[in-house]
Amino acid sequence: MNAQNPNAQNIAADPKASSFLTANAGSGKTSTLVNRVARLLLGGAKPERILCVTYTKAAAAEMQGRLFERLGGWAVAADDELARDLASIDEAVHDLPRARALFAKALETPGGLKIQTLHGFCEKLLRRFPLEAGLSPAFQVLDDLIGGQLSEKASAGLLTLDTPELAEVMAARDRLIRKLKVMGFERLLQQFIHQHDDIKAHFDALQAKGDWAHDLFVSLGLEGVCTTHACLEAYENRLEWQLIRDLAAGLMAGSTSTNQKAGAAFLTLIEAQMAGKPLDFDVLKTVFFTQKDEPRKSPYTKETSAADALLMDRLAIDVADLMQRLKAAEIAENTLDGLRLFAIFSAIYQTQKRQEGALDFQDLINKTKALLSDHLMSVWVLFKLDGGLEHILVDEAQDTSQDQWAIVKALSAEFFSGRGQSDLARTVFAVGDEKQSIYGFQGAQPDKFLDAGQYFDAQVRAAEQKFVAPDLVESWRTLPEILGFVDAVFPAPDLSHALNFTGNTIVHKAQRNAHKGLVELWPLVRPIKAPEVTADDADVAPVDAPSHEPPSKRLARQLAATIKAEIEAGRSVYTKKTEASRPLHAGDILILVRKRDHLFEHIIRELKIAGVPVSGADRLKLGDHIAFQDLRALMRFCLQPNDSLSLACVLRSPLCDLSEDDLYSLAQGREGPLWGALLDHTDTDGRFAEARVLLLWAHRAAHQLTAFDFLARVLNRRDDAGRSIKQRFLTRLGDECEDVLEETLALALKGEGVGDSGLSACLDLFEFKAAQIKREQEEGGRSVRVMTVHGSKGLEAPWVILPIGPQHTSANKDDLLLRGEGGELYLCIGGRKQDTGNISAIRAAKALKDEQEGLRLLYVALTRARDRLTLCGYAGKKATGKNNAFAPWYDLLSDAFARLPETTLEPMALKAPFDDEEQIKEAVVTLYGARSPLLSAEAAVLAPEVILPDFVTALVAQADVDSERGKERWAAISQMGDEDREENERAPSPLESHNGLGRYRRGILIHKLFEILPDIAADKRPEVAARYLERQADLTDDQRREMAQAVMTVLNDARFAEAFGPQSRPEIALAGGIGRTGRGDEIMLSGRIDRLVVTDSRVVIIDYKSNRPAPETAEGAAIAYQRQMAGYVALLRQIYPNHQVEAALLWTDGPRLTPLSDALVNLRLGEILSR
Repeated sequence: MNAQNPNAQNIAADPKASSFLTANAGSGKTSTLVNRVARLLLGGAKPERILCVTYTKAAAAEMQGRLFERLGGWAVAADDELARDLASIDEAVHDLPRARALFAKALETPGGLKIQTLHGFCEKLLRRFPLEAGLSPAFQVLDDLIGGQLSEKASAGLLTLDTPELAEVMAARDRLIRKLKVMGFERLLQQFIHQHDDIKAHFDALQAKGDWAHDLFVSLGLEGVCTTHACLEAYENRLEWQLIRDLAAGLMAGSTSTNQKAGAAFLTLIEAQMAGKPLDFDVLKTVFFTQKDEPRKSPYTKETSAADALLMDRLAIDVADLMQRLKAAEIAENTLDGLRLFAIFSAIYQTQKRQEGALDFQDLINKTKALLSDHLMSVWVLFKLDGGLEHILVDEAQDTSQDQWAIVKALSAEFFSGRGQSDLARTVFAVGDEKQSIYGFQGAQPDKFLDAGQYFDAQVRAAEQKFVAPDLVESWRTLPEILGFVDAVFPAPDLSHALNFTGNTIVHKAQRNAHKGLVELWPLVRPIKAPEVTADDADVAPVDAPSHEPPSKRLARQLAATIKAEIEAGRSVYTKKTEASRPLHAGDILILVRKRDHLFEHIIRELKIAGVPVSGADRLKLGDHIAFQDLRALMRFCLQPNDSLSLACVLRSPLCDLSEDDLYSLAQGREGPLWGALLDHTDTDGRFAEARVLLLWAHRAAHQLTAFDFLARVLNRRDDAGRSIKQRFLTRLGDECEDVLEETLALALKGEGVGDSGLSACLDLFEFKAAQIKREQEEGGRSVRVMTVHGSKGLEAPWVILPIGPQHTSANKDDLLLRGEGGELYLCIGGRKQDTGNISAIRAAKALKDEQEGLRLLYVALTRARDRLTLCGYAGKKATGKNNAFAPWYDLLSDAFARLPETTLEPMALKAPFDDEEQIKEAVVTLYGARSPLLSAEAAVLAPEVILPDFVTALVAQADVDSERGKERWAAISQMGDEDREENERAPSPLESHNGLGRYRRGILIHKLFEILPDIAADKRPEVAARYLERQADLTDDQRREMAQAVMTVLNDARFAEAFGPQSRPEIALAGGIGRTGRGDEIMLSGRIDRLVVTDSRVVIIDYKSNRPAPETAEGAAIAYQRQMAGYVALLRQIYPNHQVEAALLWTDGPRLTPLSDALVNLRLGEILSR
């Protein structure tokens, strides 16, 4: 990579040129892309004709947010400030009004700006042109849950297959089960699931050739279809048995064991041949090869005659060749069986998808690619797509697969064939960094990024248009010491080639030079050597004597102690926004691991023990979490009360909160199931009674409610102390548990949408598929973030810590399906021992590719750091020296320090992991750079000052004045009782916590739909709702569908016809006073009624609530809601003194209408007047 042109970002953002941009980590890729979009808009490009695609939804949201931030800033900036900003991006400064108008123009674009993932774009395209793509207009996109269900059902269908017409497939299945055993066969089915599209594409290509079985055998070095049986039979027929008899006699006549063993083996073969049995190759092989299939150094001794020795040498060559042929034939046979099996698996899976009217993510790509591959259809589709696209921008282009590039090429096919509808050149822009391509397991092909760049370079130049390909090497994120270290890690051509595929030297430049960064390397934490135990010591040593703690746990404790010490000491962190230093806090620290293993768990646990705030795991698997297991145990008990194990789990869980002693006293000495013992138990303190009441209710409710309703009511149920069961879970298991409980409810609700809503079906779903929760851990929090390197892509932190565990280099040794460079696929059973020459080459190539991606993963980890990088690790039991095969990352990083100038050594401040004398001597830290200074103790502990705007202080002052008024006090009715709300009173909708959707956002949008839709014709309501929600750019498609469904369910329900009938009105503003008897004053109330129904004799007040779960009665609603309705009733009684005034809460969850009784209204009204 060359040195950066000082104006490289502006050159890349030139709206008149197509550009393929290679950019280092932290060099401003997203900023360049945002600048380019802004400059396109300034140049007159229509927003609807610009398409920006990126790899993740989070990246798309960030890109849109940054673009709106820039355009919004232009809209309100002063002239001189706006002129400077335009000049900084190389734009003319004379047309300021046009720049100010861009924000409104972007917001008013129908459907919003097209900033989305490629999968999202494909889905929208196919929904607009389903018939052209050969799809049902109502197709659905499979999520991980439903897709996993279909895949598992296809696997089950394969295992239970019993059709005479498919006898060959059934035989192939049975052969593979015998060879692979149960666990191996399950692993093969998992590979069928995860690699389905790749395998299907290969299988389709084979079938298109015709005699694909022949080609398969030939690709393995055989002349044609030749089974193992045929190979053995052909070899046996060529054997000269009389020569073998003479050889056996000569060998047996010798005096050495080597010759006699060989002779005995030949005699065994001769006896079998005379008995008409087939040749036993294993017996023949033992003469010339070891058990590891390595050639014997001396299959015969010196006493062997020359003739026999010559024959033995010839046989050794023949047997070696036969062994390779047999291995090749067996691989071919296994591959044939596997492909036959896969064909049925795929047919079942595709049939299930068609029945569901569903597409998976790869289907979206394939269908879009096919639609755009038809030239005439493509022209029509693109014309109808907002009049055609004129500019395409691709972010994170290194992660784009070949099929995805095919779509980009099809979308831009007309860009370089002439002018578009405007005079502006139509352009393609792509920005990526092949050094950060780490998603090979998801199909990313970083080499295709370079190929795509060459393709568009040729296309653009052929059209005599401008094409630029600048390099961004200057980092705006990271300090020079860290970047210098990164360059030192990858100096050799082979290491550089793993990152950039060219072998050019990796070069980074730092834009930040005002401060010094720090890279530190801790010594490896090694296992503690167990002391030698004599026979006498062994006799007296306790059998349960504790062993030494594993090195991973000791390293985790060292990390937690160091982090705590640095925070308490007031280590400084520079912030660009304030251009000043502040004290380090936990949110400044990012800990990256390669995988979520025991080290990952130890780190989180030790941080919590040390009292350091930590965000918890970035991903949670429901089935592994104790809260999910507790709720699943409750469901099992409700369906089978005599399941004593499940009941015991429930009793010990936060559901019942019994102790171990309680459970022992209940279970010990009982006769029969545990449930019977609980029913018969007589207790004095009520613990068992409370559990009985809960479980009796749960057993009854489980057979009356849907699974979602059941679980929601369980979590919302309160104990005698007023705590909900959800709160009890959070108290015992921590805040992380809330994500698990919400996802459990979401999974139950999702299950209702795809099948039976009962508890039994839901339990099957819970047993069958445990969803994984991805917890977004963005910057700005106050907790340490611990995550995998893959999850950290796009993130950064002032202080990054990289703890490295033992890493085995033979990661692919157990792969069953191996793919060659030409796309050929082989099913290899038996591991490396059964490989032929070309299979060994394929396996070695895959190992090299995995190792190269591992180095790119290391690069990503190192470049997340802004100011400080801490490197540490622990060794496994077999790691004896510094350079060992079990910690290659650590060795690579350690070696890099030798290439750096002015490194220093210092003793470790904390030596907790180094418990033996030898390791304490080695407890020295290697440093490059300098530590940031410590701030004063006061600065380290004081919270940062928050300067409030003037209008806030003015409002507070006015509130103080109002509070002194005696006669009248105004209050918002909707906030009556807020002080009584409990923080965890409800279980929020899972959709509220995803993609940044705030707690009240869902309710606001649903209220708006209820306001506008009742006046729309019933058949037009879904279309109007969809159009309104489409304009909400912060929503996902799933959120839009869920909200529209919630509203339409209510509007279509006959029970609520009166609420939305001709005598109803929406959004009625209300204000007035209520006199307080005996006090001579009144309280002034104001509010807005969601829906008001007025008839000749009745007035009905209806307020919408979108909380989940909905209470069964109005008494179960929040106190604030009850007081709100009571206030409305009191005011309307004055307006309609001759009418019966009623109030009800309409819950979208259910849906359910809960009227408030007069007694409840009067009770809450009394509370309002007593305030």
